[in-house]
Amino acid sequence: MNFLGSSCARYGGVTFWASPCCRDVIKSAQLLSANKILVKSNEAKEINVEKLPLKPCSSNLRVSFGPTIWTQVRFCKDYPRLHRDIEFPNFDKYRKNAYKDVRKTSWGVGDDKPGYIYVIGLFGLLAGAYGTKAHLIHYVAFMDAPADVIALASIEVDISKVEPGTCLTIKWRGKPLFIKNRTSADIATEKATALSSLRDPETEEQRTQKNEWLVVVGICTHLGCVPIPNSGDWPGGFYCPCHGSHFDNLGRARKGPAPKNLEIPPYKFITDTLINVG
Repeated sequence: MNFLGSSCARYGGVTFWASPCCRDVIKSAQLLSANKILVKSNEAKEINVEKLPLKPCSSNLRVSFGPTIWTQVRFCKDYPRLHRDIEFPNFDKYRKNAYKDVRKTSWGVGDDKPGYIYVIGLFGLLAGAYGTKAHLIHYVAFMDAPADVIALASIEVDISKVEPGTCLTIKWRGKPLFIKNRTSADIATEKATALSSLRDPETEEQRTQKNEWLVVVGICTHLGCVPIPNSGDWPGGFYCPCHGSHFDNLGRARKGPAPKNLEIPPYKFITDTLINVG
């Protein structure tokens, strides 16, 4: 079926049967027409082909209908362009002089740079480092404490008016601060206390800079309540009313749920009557 269909598509039409004397002329004309199709259009214009006379003999000419062989002629302005006919682009305008001729290049040729390139790179590196440092400082300064907190971070306290046996309570960094003037009886009592009986053993020298002055943060180490000075089971000590913790006059935990002694803040004596806390 395919052969029959292709034969009917390519063959057919009116057939001119010529006498033997004209058949050679017709055959020559068909060959010449086939050769002209294979010539490019620009070359075909330059070829001057002499047309052959195709006049058949009138005596033997007869017309009949039947299959015949004929050749399709299609118009093509230029020859067809294939993938291998695409012109390769020329990038020599963008290449370095050392790379324009690939036959004369070697490894590393053209890698040299002028001196100003290194100068520009150095200044760019310095500018980037400076910008990074400024950015990091911005974040660190943002996370730093505000000015009002920094102003209260360190305070000076006048203790000249604190009588022996009394306790001065002030606010420091948002927390209560106890400054107690210890009596000689308080000092003697705690000197006789054995360290083995303490929950959090600390000596008097570790807790004070001067024997008669105790400086502690007034927050219970159990759950953060504020103890009451000069109260509890130990003379001159501290008592926490929240859960019943007792501290002696050195702020050491002696009874109750408090696991640690009262915290001692950083401080120093500027004079005998002036303390700098913080």
